[in-house]
Parts: sequence; C-alpha cells; structure tokens
Amino acid sequence: MDVPAPQPRLGDEALWKLYETGVEEYRFQVLLNNQRFQWYVAIDVALITVGTGLLRLSSSDRGERLTALVFVVGAVLAAFTARATATQVGCQHAARAQVKKVAQELGVEELSVRSTGGWRGKPTPWWMKVRAMNYALLAVLAGVNIAGVIYVFQN
Repeated sequence: MDVPAPQPRLGDEALWKLYETGVEEYRFQVLLNNQRFQWYVAIDVALITVGTGLLRLSSSDRGERLTALVFVVGAVLAAFTARATATQVGCQHAARAQVKKVAQELGVEELSVRSTGGWRGKPTPWWMKVRAMNYALLAVLAGVNIAGVIYVFQN
C-alpha cells in the first residue's frame, strides 16, 4: 500500500493572501445576495402597485385577466426570490467555510468570519435570522399577490 506524500504547506504570506481573497469573496456573496433580494422585493412591490391600480381601472373581462396575471407574476416572483435566496445563501456558506479553513491553517480561526450568532457566542433562534425574516416578507408579498388574484375573480 502506497503512503500518500505529504502535501506541501503554503507559506504564511500566501495563506494570508488566500485569507484576504476569501474574505473579499464572502463579502461579495453577502452583498450580492442583499442587492438581489432588494431588487426582487422592489419589483414585487411594484407589481402589487400596478395590480392595485389596474383593479380600479379594469372593468372588462380582458382587464381582469391582465390584472390577475400581474398578481400571478408577483406571487411567482416571490417564490422565485425565496429559491434564489436559498441558493445564494449556499454560496455564502461555502465562501465562509473556505475562509474558516484558511484561518484554521493560519491559527486565527477564532478571528475568522462567522455568522451573527457565532460572533455573539450563542446560536441565533431560527426566527431571528435574516433569512427567516426575508422568507416571512416574501410570504407576505406572495399572500398579497394571491389575495389580489382571488379578489379579481370574486368580483
């Protein structure tokens, strides 16, 4: 049985550069997720606004279908945003894990990137996490859009 050759260790300077790059990647992932979420929510709120405006104007059958379509698109967008957020959070976690791995190699793991709960030294309850709050907001937006569709077809 062959014994694997020991892997050469990167020098401290290279590790610090790798750590810096990893932190930048993690920061980028967090900002990208935040910006995407903001845009999707703004578009969904705009769709609700347009749908509400169309409710006042639509008296024909074609107008009601258009109004319902606007609300359906808003509900689908909320679901899409939740899925996109989950995917992006996975990217954030992967970036954070890589930073922690390099920090461990450098011996500075206690100073590494952590979640909010990790910095406080105790876990954050699930309902207090930003992701849970984002999902709650998306559920409200989806609910408003679904209520709009129901309203259109009941009148």
